[in-house]
Amino acid sequence: MAHTLHYNPETRTVEAVVQGAVSLGDIKEIFTAAVRSFVAHESYLYLADYRDAKLNLSTIEIYSLPKMLASMTSPQGYSVHKLRRAIVIDEKTDDFLFYETVTLNSGQSTKLFYDMDKAKEWLADYARKLYQ
Repeated sequence: MAHTLHYNPETRTVEAVVQGAVSLGDIKEIFTAAVRSFVAHESYLYLADYRDAKLNLSTIEIYSLPKMLASMTSPQGYSVHKLRRAIVIDEKTDDFLFYETVTLNSGQSTKLFYDMDKAKEWLADYARKLYQ
């Protein structure tokens, strides 16, 4: 698995690009770096490009992801429930659909997209409300 993560000051968004086979350890590494960036930049916007990634996670591991993220953010005083995550995926990806449902059921906000521009627009709409 390869990934890059950076903060885009123009959009106030933490952006990630993930490629290859992704394990639970990889997700933990990505979450850890993302949380550091969220806190450092006071950002509540996350854009992740997973179009060239393949999740190698069990159903139980996918189910645990929202709780894992919440446990990383709460000691920082960061509200994971204020965070908006746009994840761009390939249309042939099934695992992410379950992830979106689990995340929403946990009170967190994640939305899947097949189109990068639509994902950016969804985050921009939230940013206009959040940062007024």
